[in-house]
Amino acid sequence: MISANPCPEGINDRNRRAYAGIALKYAGPEPAEDDPEMRERCRALFCRSIKGKNVLEIGCGPGVDSHYLHKKGLNVTATDFCDEFVDIVKDRFPEIHAHKMDMTRPDLSGESFDGIYAFASLIHLPRELASGTLQGLRKLLKKEGVLFMTLIDSSIHREYVIPNWGNQENNPMLFTCWRQDEIELLLKSAGFGKIEFHNIGSALYENLPRLVERGVTNYQILAFI
Repeated sequence: MISANPCPEGINDRNRRAYAGIALKYAGPEPAEDDPEMRERCRALFCRSIKGKNVLEIGCGPGVDSHYLHKKGLNVTATDFCDEFVDIVKDRFPEIHAHKMDMTRPDLSGESFDGIYAFASLIHLPRELASGTLQGLRKLLKKEGVLFMTLIDSSIHREYVIPNWGNQENNPMLFTCWRQDEIELLLKSAGFGKIEFHNIGSALYENLPRLVERGVTNYQILAFI
């Protein structure tokens, strides 16, 4: 477990640099997914839950989820705090609006989106920034909007750092673990009403050594206004 840090904004910027250094390797030579079946089930759950077509992806990475959501007929805005990922999305998927944005400081118009899709992006958010970030995301949603998240929990850690993220030496990446009762309280404090928890299994993630040794499991949330 890592110790508390007096400057969580600094951790957030460190995470950005860690992804920037491996963005091209992470994206691969062409669009691909590590567990297509699991990710498709997540997207399907999100699509069944929204009542409009304007959606925002937070932490889009190389843009594969945004691409598939666009193919479902949705109007997608793909955002990431890493310039390198935004450039990859613009190059690979020019039909998608890609925008650089730090989720902790959203700069898009309020009440603009019917849904926000955040697959494993808030797992890198420093704990101290979570409350303000959820409040900011809540303001981006229209009435009856929904926030989808994939988060992690651990039987061992509240948070941990992988020091060589992406197999790059001295490239630390933070992972924050949330108990369901903790995140439910934050979501309700941020103005969300109905909260649903889902467990979409993944044989890949459930057997990934770096997750198994840290007692990590993942789960999904739908948070409705």
